[in-house]
Amino acid sequence: MRRGAVTFIITFIITFIAATASAQIVATRSTAAQFLIPAAGALDGGNGTFFRSDITLINYRSTIQNIRLQWLPQAVTGVGVPESDITINALSGIASEDFVTNIMHRSGLGAILVTGITPAGDIDPAAQLVATSRIWTFQPGSSGTTSQSLPVVSTADISSTISVVLGERRDSRFRVNVGIVNLSNTPQRFQVVSAGSNATDVQQVDVEAMSMVLFRVNGADSVIPLQVQVTNISATARSTSWIAYASSVDNITGDAWTTLGSNVPQ
Repeated sequence: MRRGAVTFIITFIITFIAATASAQIVATRSTAAQFLIPAAGALDGGNGTFFRSDITLINYRSTIQNIRLQWLPQAVTGVGVPESDITINALSGIASEDFVTNIMHRSGLGAILVTGITPAGDIDPAAQLVATSRIWTFQPGSSGTTSQSLPVVSTADISSTISVVLGERRDSRFRVNVGIVNLSNTPQRFQVVSAGSNATDVQQVDVEAMSMVLFRVNGADSVIPLQVQVTNISATARSTSWIAYASSVDNITGDAWTTLGSNVPQ
């Protein structure tokens, strides 16, 4: 398949059923009417790399589904940014290895809010959508690739005040990036605390309305995984419609893993 091409995946979806003879159990993934892809892009990286988003969208309904794609840009407000509407046939899907370029017609880094909508343009609670997402690039000087998978989050599960990310590593091998996506229509201010074996670092980050930020968390090397805590400290119009995540990135190969923040237990 040509890199970056849009693929109409299937004209129907097969549900695999456990067979007694093989004792194999395959569970289908739950669906959502609206979800967030927290990071996507089409942008230059270091050392001659170019990062793209490989995204798959599937409609599990037995009817055609209208879908609205909203781009949440990095560091600037996404309020007023034109949306893109597409349709996916019944029990079918689409995929592109360069989704931001080919489907969104955007460039740079951002997040994507995906919403199943009615013909009138309202959110469709009956929508049954599933998505997968990864960011990838060719490794310089080769035809091989390196990539980083990203969690897709149903907006029904988003309600944050304090979010903690565990398991990130910051030392001579790895650097740590933190991402915050603000889904509210007002700017929000966050405090980011990264605690390791040698020090605790604190910084404040402002995130514009309907936008995202991704930034490097600097500090002392840690012999244990970091605990990263993100708290909404906005003085007015404080929103719970946001998520945080962190990525550890190999300083040599660019290999990375991403962990979504979870709410602090009460």
